[in-house]
Amino acid sequence: MTASERSASLRRLRPALVGLVALALVVAATAPAPAATGAAGGFPDVDEGDWHEPAINALAERGLFEDTLCEDGFCPDVPVERWVMAVWLVRALGGEVTTTGTSRFADVDAAEWWSPYAEELAAREITRGCATGPLRYCPDDTVNRAQMASFLVRAFDLEPAESSAGFADVDVGRTHGADIDALFAAGVTAGCGTDPLRYCPGQAVKRGEMATFLHRALLKQEEAAASGPVEISADVPDTDLTDVSTGDTVNLRSLFTGDKAVMFWFWAEW
Repeated sequence: MTASERSASLRRLRPALVGLVALALVVAATAPAPAATGAAGGFPDVDEGDWHEPAINALAERGLFEDTLCEDGFCPDVPVERWVMAVWLVRALGGEVTTTGTSRFADVDAAEWWSPYAEELAAREITRGCATGPLRYCPDDTVNRAQMASFLVRAFDLEPAESSAGFADVDVGRTHGADIDALFAAGVTAGCGTDPLRYCPGQAVKRGEMATFLHRALLKQEEAAASGPVEISADVPDTDLTDVSTGDTVNLRSLFTGDKAVMFWFWAEW
């Protein structure tokens, strides 16, 4: 079709009124994450096809493991230490890591590079330390599965469970019990065994396992964000438009879905 033919077609279709035409580019909101460091996956001690490999690789792409690796690579079977937990959690959650150059914990040297992460974890009320008189963090202690549940529930603000998961080895009334049930209800854990259903609360969490738990929690957070309330730019007029071909009327603000929309407006005289 030539330019003159296209022009003639437009003239034939042009209604008498001036219409407002909107084009929206929907941009999916994503959970904040650090920039990738370049070493994504490919750890020599993580076998291809390993149960935890996808989570390890995904979190490596986000830069979570920088400066927390071991001599052999990732060390998936080594228990997670509390200082490592602080680094991984704060990086996963994103946001500013502020520090005054001091530490509230008597056993955390403020000169340690990871000290601000432990301080930030406390500032966000994700950790309460390991002991008081004086307040301590026990950075070199390993994290067990019960403690891990409380860390993740607080970090990701997981909803309380409506009912007990029924773990045979978990006392719901004890410390971490409610958080273990919340972690199960959120689909982050399925327990450590069945017949009967068990959680193994006192068992140390290995680095590979922690990567999987953390990755699942992040995915849950992103899913919740994607299904959350719609944010529509205040620039979008609250007005009705009529489809000239069908006669249907629709509100302009109802046309745009998603968490964020970048609006491009233009007026066209049809």
